[in-house]
Amino acid sequence: MKRRPAPPARPRPLLRRRLRTPFSALRLRERLESLGGAGEGLPTFFVLPAYGDCVRLSGPEFHGDIGVRIAGDDSGPAGVDGRMNEVTFDFRAADKAVVQAIVAGLGPEVREEKVRRPKQEVQGHLIPGHQPNVGHFLAWAARMPSMSDHVILESAVDAGFACEFDCFEHVHAAMHALDFLRMVRMDGGIGGACDGDEVPPHLRHPTRQGLTGRSAIVVTHAGRKLRLDATIDTKANPAGLRLRIHFGWSAQLGRYLIGWVSDLPPKAQ
Repeated sequence: MKRRPAPPARPRPLLRRRLRTPFSALRLRERLESLGGAGEGLPTFFVLPAYGDCVRLSGPEFHGDIGVRIAGDDSGPAGVDGRMNEVTFDFRAADKAVVQAIVAGLGPEVREEKVRRPKQEVQGHLIPGHQPNVGHFLAWAARMPSMSDHVILESAVDAGFACEFDCFEHVHAAMHALDFLRMVRMDGGIGGACDGDEVPPHLRHPTRQGLTGRSAIVVTHAGRKLRLDATIDTKANPAGLRLRIHFGWSAQLGRYLIGWVSDLPPKAQ
């Protein structure tokens, strides 16, 4: 009897909570900062900037950064600061109790709003509850057999939460380009120097290798620091935004380590 193939891996347990609050973005940040050092049943954490009205909550006892986004909404009733605003928490399932404590610490003015979780299609698979976010995509991709030629680090997943890039097929295409560079490297060539007519047109992406100084991002993995001395850029989405993937080579594993991602602004006309 022919064995049935195993189903694709599901995304890691990454959750989202959406709430309504009368607080402005500035006042909400002040309340979060006061909670971070309050020590009232909460671990110590820091409020770090992300982009726009988004911040990241980071702490040594967290299992990953917690993304917080506040967006204005004119449809809600008036509160102490005027209109009601929408607040979104993106976090790991392991930090669920921490997020609950933070929400409780914000006070009774903050109330829960149910999040709709439509099915999202990623790489041809319908994934219920999958949030359209680079961090979620990378966490899911790290479990896929088709991505086994790469090692996607937790630091890349965390960085993806702060990215606005939304064309996952371009991320997938850039990783296929890394597959090609890896094969060239394993055959004795130098991946970054293999360009021009040798690279198929659909795999050509802007790459930089041998980065030093501040251009080479340093991340921590398995208790030790890793230097990511290369980058590859995706194609632009309809808004002109691109994603830069920061990676490095592991001679021990014979794999590229993807350790960080960052948004690139649209190119100047």
